[in-house]
This record gives sequence, structure tokens and C-alpha cells, in this order.
Amino acid sequence: MREGAERFKRFCNLSWRERQLFWESLVLQIWIGMLLTVIPFRWIPRLFANPQSAVRPGPATSGVRIPEKAPLFRDSQQSEVITLISTATAKTARVCPWKNKCLVSSLAARCMLRRRKIHSGLSLGVAKAGGGKVIAHAWLIAGDAEIVPKGGDFHQLYLF
Repeated sequence: MREGAERFKRFCNLSWRERQLFWESLVLQIWIGMLLTVIPFRWIPRLFANPQSAVRPGPATSGVRIPEKAPLFRDSQQSEVITLISTATAKTARVCPWKNKCLVSSLAARCMLRRRKIHSGLSLGVAKAGGGKVIAHAWLIAGDAEIVPKGGDFHQLYLF
């Protein structure tokens, strides 16, 4: 009970913008989590691609490019938005019940960035864990910032 009160107090101490991004991320993560249970995985690159992408999504070796006119974050305002989106998706990932939190968080953050016309690169990769077990992971990068961190020695298989 005390932990819930602490969480609520921390939430109330957030700025209006941070609360707005938190709710946007939470709604998107719930929607995407449910969507992933009903659509084929192969549809994900088409549904969540960057707008006006000059190159079709493909394997990491295909060299997916961001078009010349794509607004990459250059100024401090976009940099701040990217940081706030990263924080919001990390906070909401902790309260969502999905197993594949990295994929859901990456897709939700991609939607949030796309809404603000900021291009990003969503990567899907794998790594070997102890005992030869293969672990899959998704991470999202916008410019030089990791929105959903790679967080390990993952081999990138797909970028869109």
C-alpha cells in the first residue's frame, strides 16, 4: 500500500508534459501489446515504418537509409522531446504486463516519435545467453540517442 502511495506521489511531481507523455506511452503500449497478439509478425515493419521512407524495410545488411529531408533531431527542443519519450516509455514498460517489453516499448516509442516527425531506427536482434539459449531483443535509436537501449551484445538481424 505504501509503495503505491509513493508511486502516486512521484507521478504527481512530474511536469504536465511528462505526465502527458506517460499516458500516451501507456495507452500505446497497451494497444500495441494487444495488437501483437492478433497480427502476424511480418506486418510489423509495414505498420510501424518511418513515414515517407525512401527505402523499404529489410535485413540489417540491406542498409536502410533515412531520407535526406527527414527531420533528424538537431536542436535542443527535439533532443529534450526524445529524452522525455525515452523516460516515459521506460516508466510505462514497468507497469505493462507483456513478456516482450522491449518490442512493445520500441514500437510505442516509434509511434510517439513518428507523431512528432522524428525519424528513428528500430532494430531486432539476437544474442546467445548461458547454456546456448538464444535471446531476442528490440531497441530503438533516434539520432545519437537510444530510446529503448540495446543493453548487451546483440547481433542486429533487422532494421526498419
